[in-house]
Amino acid sequence: MRRIFPNVILALAFALGCERVEYYPDKPLTDIQTRVLAHKGGGGSFGEGNSFEACAYGLERMDGIEIDIQRGADNELWLSHSSEVQACGSFNGKCFAALQRPSIIEVDSCLGNEINFTTLETIFKYVSENYPEKYLSLDVKAWTPCEVTGINVTREMNELGAAIIALTKKYQRQNKVMVESETGDFLYYVKTHTNEIETYLTTFSDFELGASRALDAGFSGISYQFKLNEIIVKEQVDLLHRKGLKIQLWTIYGPEDLEDAKALQPDFIQTDDL
Repeated sequence: MRRIFPNVILALAFALGCERVEYYPDKPLTDIQTRVLAHKGGGGSFGEGNSFEACAYGLERMDGIEIDIQRGADNELWLSHSSEVQACGSFNGKCFAALQRPSIIEVDSCLGNEINFTTLETIFKYVSENYPEKYLSLDVKAWTPCEVTGINVTREMNELGAAIIALTKKYQRQNKVMVESETGDFLYYVKTHTNEIETYLTTFSDFELGASRALDAGFSGISYQFKLNEIIVKEQVDLLHRKGLKIQLWTIYGPEDLEDAKALQPDFIQTDDL
């Protein structure tokens, strides 16, 4: 049987997987640089991450950080990968969307050093004062209202977007903040209300679909899960750049994968390997 070499397979995958993207007009990006972000603030060096200590650690070592955002009932934004605040003591656990600041602080005290809830404004202020040149990528998950019922999810996410925009302006982080989400309506809200925050459509696989959707909506780029189901090649990243899109790759865990990711020359790499 004739052997098909890996580079031939990758070339075929590229040809078959980017046909639709080629139809979009060229808008080549210039001055492309690869920057490395600490995943969950501290690159996995602080347990669950998304704490002030994790962010300070990641900001010292990397070009910026990626953090996960949740919105409280009083519209304050907090760092957390989970939409739920875990049970502690007499507190049975609820989602962030149902809790105001005093309740979140109370649970934080109950949990001790196990988890430290941090507001997004705390991180914006810290970055503005200490690392003004560094980047923040804010991961906004497809929002679920937990136990909160009868709620307008689109409106809630738009208010979250408005809060991010307000913090970006308050701390003069223009062009240093990115939002990534699989929720296109949320990204579109941010895009249409400011030109100072980049928008990335989260794409778990199906590179062509993600790129096409981002181009249709006028987003800044895609946020792509590295080495999941569909392996992408440098020609695909080059194609994105030719069409005017950027790409974030996530999450890279070890030195070999980090080198493979760098070889693709993406715009941002999110890594746990600090």
